[in-house]
Amino acid sequence: MSDGVVGLNTQIKMGDGASPEVFTLIPEAKDISGPEITPEFADFTHQQSTGGFRERKPTFKSSGNVTFNCNFIQGNTVQEDLIDAALANPPTLKNFQMLFPDGAQVDFSAYAGVRFSNPMAGPEEIAVTLTLEGAFTLT
Repeated sequence: MSDGVVGLNTQIKMGDGASPEVFTLIPEAKDISGPEITPEFADFTHQQSTGGFRERKPTFKSSGNVTFNCNFIQGNTVQEDLIDAALANPPTLKNFQMLFPDGAQVDFSAYAGVRFSNPMAGPEEIAVTLTLEGAFTLT
């Protein structure tokens, strides 16, 4: 039998920026993806590179994005704050937490982007892309 855990009941929360910071649930989030760890490489390929293969050396890592859709709830203050962070010029860096059903937690800072969706035969949604700034922590 698998020791894996179903992702149902994963929560994503946004911080309020106060000290101490209070995190509030972003309501009605659906499938959540990310963050990720993606290495970047400098290309050192030269005319004598062995076997016609590229030679690379690691440089930086990227934490990627956290993406999810959620049902759009008119007047919800957390969703409004998320949209305001995306509308700000320049965009506002916010703190986030993901809480997994098995007790694990990911903390990160990110810039928010949102896309509205209004299907004819489905709920109004916002598609959220959180672009991580720096590393995340997993506890």
